[in-house]
Amino acid sequence: MGRFEQEYREALDGLRFSNAGKERIMKNLIEQAAGTPVKRRGARPLRTALIAAALCAVLVGTAFAASPGLREMLAQALGGFAPYAQEQEDKAYVIDGIEFKVKAVLADNFTIRAYVEARDVDGDIFDRIDDITIPGRVGGGVNVPFLREWMAPDATESWTSGVTCLSYDEENRTALLVASTWKAMPEDFTGAEVEMLYIQSYLTGDFGFAWENTRRTTIPVEVKQVESTVLGKDSTLVSGLSAEEARLSPLGLTLIFRDTTIHREAVEGVDIRVKLMDGSMVTAPQDGWCNIFLPPYDENSARVLIWNFREPVEAEQIAGIYVGEDYFPIG
Repeated sequence: MGRFEQEYREALDGLRFSNAGKERIMKNLIEQAAGTPVKRRGARPLRTALIAAALCAVLVGTAFAASPGLREMLAQALGGFAPYAQEQEDKAYVIDGIEFKVKAVLADNFTIRAYVEARDVDGDIFDRIDDITIPGRVGGGVNVPFLREWMAPDATESWTSGVTCLSYDEENRTALLVASTWKAMPEDFTGAEVEMLYIQSYLTGDFGFAWENTRRTTIPVEVKQVESTVLGKDSTLVSGLSAEEARLSPLGLTLIFRDTTIHREAVEGVDIRVKLMDGSMVTAPQDGWCNIFLPPYDENSARVLIWNFREPVEAEQIAGIYVGEDYFPIG
């Protein structure tokens, strides 16, 4: 083992990836450092020995080129999710005075989120906003095609979406936004797009729009889903909650109830904690939900509850899951 490889491995040991995930990242890092082209999954080469915290920033890559402050904002936002992120074309879209650049996209079967830089090119739009980091100030989401396999011709679907400002660089007048949508995702994401709708402000004492997307301009994105593990009724988690099935991905946990009222009241709005094989815990507040209504709108319909992990977790790392105070072993 060479000196650089040993340093890479020491850096990786401080992050929570599966062994297979570590080996995949190691292969990319070593081969890219040696000048060998490899297929990328949102990662770029690590050129010198870095501590584990800095490793995430390097995984953001040169495709996310910006000022050091903006790179740090993005690296901190992606954190351990960087290896799962789909890089985007570094193209700017100026919409009513704000320049938007989609930097990365993460998706699984029921969650999609896009990391977006928003720069005030007019120069005074962000001055009209009291605090863009307050939840609810920014409206929008990620538009994706309907999952036709689930949808009968006369069926309907509902979902949740929203935008959060993760940080703001005052010097560059740039905000880092994450646009999220929680719904049943298709296999083919052709036509997926980010849509920023408005930015609200309370600066004058009354709510008003500091910015609006007057033409409803959208930004196309490329999406690649991470793999999910399906748990059926033979699992303690699914049977214990009277659900139809559960899905685990590095992004989070999804519970599917075929009847929109059966037992979901016991878990809706409840945070979960994931116990890992090493005894550590990963928290996951409930972030989204969606409904899929199939005629006759009773037992054929589905209620989907979604929790997103705050750091990536591979299914094989999980020993069990706490839903509220109830513990369900996995595996």
